Amino acid sequence: MKFTEDTRVKIPVILHLVRLSYQYLSLKEQRWDLESNLFPDLFKSAISKINPGVADADVDRMWVDVKLALDNDDLGQAFYNKLTDRSGTRLIDFENINNNDSHVVTELTYQNGDEEFRPDITLLINGMPLVFIEVKKPNNREGYSDGTRPYQ
Repeated sequence: MKFTEDTRVKIPVILHLVRLSYQYLSLKEQRWDLESNLFPDLFKSAISKINPGVADADVDRMWVDVKLALDNDDLGQAFYNKLTDRSGTRLIDFENINNNDSHVVTELTYQNGDEEFRPDITLLINGMPLVFIEVKKPNNREGYSDGTRPYQ
């Protein structure tokens, strides 16, 4: 049997994440916003869950606000401020971390003009892609430079 990056590293990482309560999602069965890579159904469901009593219209408004924050040319500062804000409608429940929805997906493509980036693993918290993981084969003597770089 040929051992690859997938069999030796990626699949074990995903299995470990599932044991840590992340739910694996197949991209074939999901829909997401191609401009922001936010998952609208996961986002709206999670925001309603962690903010009980918030009206659906407010959740929809939060969706629009987050997408606008991601469009700012401020290196993510507006999005970070929304993400860490603990007053009003919250994007993440920091008091009860288990109240958030955590998912793992593979090979989620990000595009910006002609540039494209496809991390091996992406972690979603409440439908928002917040963590990218690039896996490399074991004993990779050349390190990261031996793999595929996201932006060359």
